[in-house]
Amino acid sequence: MNKKRNFKFVATLIVMLVAMCGWSPLFAQSAMEDFITLRIDHWDGQYALGEEVVVRAEVHEPFEAVQEIWINGNLSQSEKRTFSQVGEMELYRSCHNEPTAVMVKLVDPNKQRNFTDIGYCTGMEGIKAGFEKPADFYEWWMEQVAMVRSLPIEAKLTEVDVPDKYAKDYVCYDVEVNCSEGGAPVRGYMAMPKGATAGSLPICIFTHGAGVKGANNRSKIDVALRYAREGGGSIALDINAHGMLNGQPQEYYNELDATTLKNYKNRPVEDRENYYFRGMYLRLQRALDWLCTLPEWDGERVVVLGSSQGGAQTAAIAGLDNRVTHAIIREPGMMDLGGILAGRRSGMPYLVEKYGVTDEFLKWGPYFDTAFFLEHSTAELLYECGWVDMSCTPTSIMVGYNHAKGNKRIYTYPYRRHQSPKGKYKDEWNTKINNEFKKFLKEALK
Repeated sequence: MNKKRNFKFVATLIVMLVAMCGWSPLFAQSAMEDFITLRIDHWDGQYALGEEVVVRAEVHEPFEAVQEIWINGNLSQSEKRTFSQVGEMELYRSCHNEPTAVMVKLVDPNKQRNFTDIGYCTGMEGIKAGFEKPADFYEWWMEQVAMVRSLPIEAKLTEVDVPDKYAKDYVCYDVEVNCSEGGAPVRGYMAMPKGATAGSLPICIFTHGAGVKGANNRSKIDVALRYAREGGGSIALDINAHGMLNGQPQEYYNELDATTLKNYKNRPVEDRENYYFRGMYLRLQRALDWLCTLPEWDGERVVVLGSSQGGAQTAAIAGLDNRVTHAIIREPGMMDLGGILAGRRSGMPYLVEKYGVTDEFLKWGPYFDTAFFLEHSTAELLYECGWVDMSCTPTSIMVGYNHAKGNKRIYTYPYRRHQSPKGKYKDEWNTKINNEFKKFLKEALK
């Protein structure tokens, strides 16, 4: 037995012993994913209507799994399979004459966790929103923006220390800007090059994903500095989605998560005025209005970027404000909120599934579908969709892209879950996709 086979044998034995003992360390799933590799012909998972798709598998070690087929975000088939022979085999074959997103998943029958998965879509350009766009969608949102702007801007900036290696060239502030709507002010960290002259810098806003108490849910000095250093330098704001205080002990964020901000995505809602995301989007608008008053802004370029809930925020502000010139939207939520009405799984946070198809929800829900915001955007758009994303379903992500107007480009990947690929798919994703996003950002801020 050579070293490679010996390593796989030992890894398999460890996984079996772990399962027998009832443990579930992180390395176990990684080892399981090495049992089998799934492949399709198109590296990006994009197929034309009527084009046959064959999912092939290369089995490295015998194992058992539950094979699941998900169609447009809904579980369509599930069967237990034994992969007893090492080598290549055909796993699944399909052909669709209407827009369809497919996920093929192999799941651990005991722990119900993925061994591996792959996804693709046929006719992706034909997927449209399940909701009808309200006739007064844009007018209503412009009324909300006008309410925010009716209050004079009051900004409080407190300079904060930056790492020594950046202290000579960059300055960073803890920022608070008043906001008349949404229940909380704008808060975040803003950084820029020291001594920047008037009219010399673009604006770059980084938005955050869903959640409250996690480290990735709060603004950070190093993130603001990272974007302030991009390209030729920028006025960079790492905005807090909830208007939380910066730099607080963990207990502060835990308390918000358990009280004030508990279940903020799916609280009972009576009308469009009191849904939580109204305030979140308006805080972002207020932040941009303030940033555009800074003398260092070049008066031309505004770049906004985010993923998941951050992608939803990015889409919203790109549609609300045509000063946004570039928008980077990765695995976004809050799109195709009425997908279930078209037989698909709706977009995160699955409001129809939560509230039901009620007259009240059908009245206010469509106003928060960020696909409709993108119909009003003039920004240059770079977009990403992973075909095996179970948090923000691929069809919902495609709805947003298909409704977007103007100059747009999309990257899709068959092995992209909600988080970026790891392991054997990481290098290809970095080379073909992630590096393109880095180039786009650098060019926009050059």
